[in-house]
Amino acid sequence: MLVIGVLLSILLVSNVYSTRIFSNGQVQYNQPWMWRGGNLNQQHYNQLWASRNENLRKQQYNQPSTWRGGNSNQQLQIKPGSNKVTTTTERVTKTSNPACDFVIPSKPDFRAPGRRISVAKCVEYIWERNNREDISTKVKNCQKTLPIGDFRTTVVGGRDALPGEFPHMGGVGWRAREGTWIFKCGCSLISSKFTLTAAHCSKSARDTSVQNAVPEIVRLGDKNIIDVFSNNLLPRDSKILRIIVHPNYSSPKKYFDIALMEIEEIKSFTSNVQPACLWGQFDTSSLGTSATLTGWGVIETATKKTSPKLQAATVDIINSEQCNALLRPSCNRLWCGVVDHQICGGKLSGGLDACQGDSGGPLQVKIPLRESSEGSIHIIIGVTSFGIGCALPDSPGVYTRVSSFIDWIESIVWRE
Repeated sequence: MLVIGVLLSILLVSNVYSTRIFSNGQVQYNQPWMWRGGNLNQQHYNQLWASRNENLRKQQYNQPSTWRGGNSNQQLQIKPGSNKVTTTTERVTKTSNPACDFVIPSKPDFRAPGRRISVAKCVEYIWERNNREDISTKVKNCQKTLPIGDFRTTVVGGRDALPGEFPHMGGVGWRAREGTWIFKCGCSLISSKFTLTAAHCSKSARDTSVQNAVPEIVRLGDKNIIDVFSNNLLPRDSKILRIIVHPNYSSPKKYFDIALMEIEEIKSFTSNVQPACLWGQFDTSSLGTSATLTGWGVIETATKKTSPKLQAATVDIINSEQCNALLRPSCNRLWCGVVDHQICGGKLSGGLDACQGDSGGPLQVKIPLRESSEGSIHIIIGVTSFGIGCALPDSPGVYTRVSSFIDWIESIVWRE
């Protein structure tokens, strides 16, 4: 167990996210069973570091030479130079200016015997992020040495965007009867061709506001779901090619609530659009006692007011025994107790929760890499599924546990 703790300790959350006040008052819910999508508001929360172990607090994140994951006896090298696979590099056109003469490394193959493909891909995403930052820095240094007439902002895209806080976050869109799109669920980009979401987001039955029951697009790279631009960039709308619902899911029951959406391939990742990693172990204690949920869902349950801006909030991970004790009084034919493939999260004091509209979004922990203009990378531990009411005291939300479906996900997303 000590080995596992050491292996996973660097995955501790290091950021504090801002949220709004959740104002549900004394709302009476006529239909207490509500699919989650989350109002991500809270009255207050403490600094995340305050709840962390001191030894984890002192981890050196600026140069993460290794990251351990997968089996407890396997070590993943993040630095491409330490990978067994020989890599090649591409040299930029030779110039008389040393600042403009540098090489662009080819991407290593991080696969190895005994290594989960999802773990290898996670390390690949981290390498790509760091490589983009390194190249951007070198290009900027080169530009500083050039005459004014030779300065080309198009080399770096002409933007000074803020770091992407949740660049894997996507909105699942249905074609509206009037207007363009209605985003009723969230999802997470996990590869260049797949997003992860909830199974109940595969259809929107009996909704007269949409043309078809099945969603058609995934919108990525947008903090404001109704704006045309996000950080001066157009969001990416990718067509959904197919939806793969877990074979054990049976609507409207609330078990096995997980699905994959294959989308048009994302040709390149940026600070605003890049995949998240997947947590492949049942035990999440090495990640800390809290996680972050995100979505564009309901922020005021009394008025059903939604937020066009992506909301984020930190919730506590609630153990299954306590969660069962709190929620079992609401047992019915659709759900009657937390099972192994579900995980609970929330604030037992109330006031902070996921709510309608954010189903399918991630429950995630930020990987503590060095801060970068190329965005953050998170590791997903759960998929927003359902809850009883919204932000009620002693009513944690229920999420689909990603680790329980890692074999199924890998067999589809990274099919050899």
